[in-house]
Amino acid sequence: MTRAAEYVDHMYSLHVGRAAVTEGVNSELNSVHPFVFENQNKVPIGLIAMSADGISSPLDVDIYHISIFITGKGQGSEIMKFLCSTADEYGVRLCMQAEVQFSGNQTMTKTELVDWYHKFGFTGSIILYRLPNA
Repeated sequence: MTRAAEYVDHMYSLHVGRAAVTEGVNSELNSVHPFVFENQNKVPIGLIAMSADGISSPLDVDIYHISIFITGKGQGSEIMKFLCSTADEYGVRLCMQAEVQFSGNQTMTKTELVDWYHKFGFTGSIILYRLPNA
């Protein structure tokens, strides 16, 4: 099993809430693992979908979807800090495309969203990558 697959399995096993969604359909037919993210108090705060299958590198994890349930409460930052610190532990690179999600409440522009991801160590302007910290 690759480190990327171990990372995805670990994240999926931590969160028992499952989401019946289809994300990131592509020609490689990746196995996408959607789950409800729970904070340390086991309170559901967001939805994540990720994959480690069919990727060119065994150290890459594709994140197809990240959303939070309540905007403006720091839940997005909480999720990103956890994803990034766990990616550092597993030595995997996180890959995603910055897409603004319209929630009816606060909405970031694409530029604001990309800048926000940069705060967590991602590079790029639309397709974003984050290398693990040693």
